[in-house]
Amino acid sequence: MANTLKLALGATALMLVAACSAHVQTTSGADYLARYESYATPSTVKPDTVDAEIREIAAIEPNLQFPARIGLARIEHGRLTGLPEPEAFVWGDLADQLGPDFGTFAPVSPLIAAMVDSTPHNSSWDTNALIADIRRGAARQHLDYVLVYEVNSQRDERANGLALADLTIIGMFVLPSRDVEVEATASAILIDVRNGYPYATLTGFAEKDGMARVVSTRSHTDALSEDAELRAVEALVDEAANAFEQLAIAAEEMKTGAP
Repeated sequence: MANTLKLALGATALMLVAACSAHVQTTSGADYLARYESYATPSTVKPDTVDAEIREIAAIEPNLQFPARIGLARIEHGRLTGLPEPEAFVWGDLADQLGPDFGTFAPVSPLIAAMVDSTPHNSSWDTNALIADIRRGAARQHLDYVLVYEVNSQRDERANGLALADLTIIGMFVLPSRDVEVEATASAILIDVRNGYPYATLTGFAEKDGMARVVSTRSHTDALSEDAELRAVEALVDEAANAFEQLAIAAEEMKTGAP
């Protein structure tokens, strides 16, 4: 019995696995389109074709300048929402870490975005319309760039080898008898409010493994999920710090004309 209790207590330890990535872009649309000139010119591209659409999409230039006003826009269930307090503190730490040379961070207000929303949505999951709404709201708040991010979590709950303990009242309160695994992923894109240029894409990942008693499985799983999501945001913030540092170097090179 003592060994069983030791095993059960050992199984309650939580393990965290975090992984993340960041990709930064500062390429020129004009340079990209210049490669077309060897075999096609704007006059030879037929309107209302994919070729013409691609040229229009690619014709965009980065405009990096720091310090800047940087917006934070959180998406939940396909809609712009406010920042939960724990996540707001994490982003505040990033602002302190980067310092005034990068500027200031401010959440994009869902109310302000709704005020300037003039486009009917086909559905709540209309990504193009949602990003357009965020850019409109950010423009009304006079933000230069906006970091749009989303956090998702998945739960997997199943009985383990200690499930026989469910048959006793004491067992329900002593021996954990459910494996609970929660995975959380945070993803983000940093875009220019004025022209929609995508400067960076970021991902953060966190996983929590633990065990819960039957009588508290739901509340315990909810707590694990919330914790995993916050860990994923923390991983995302770490990558955002790296991305902003790379973008600051690129901004300085643009200013000085360095290659």
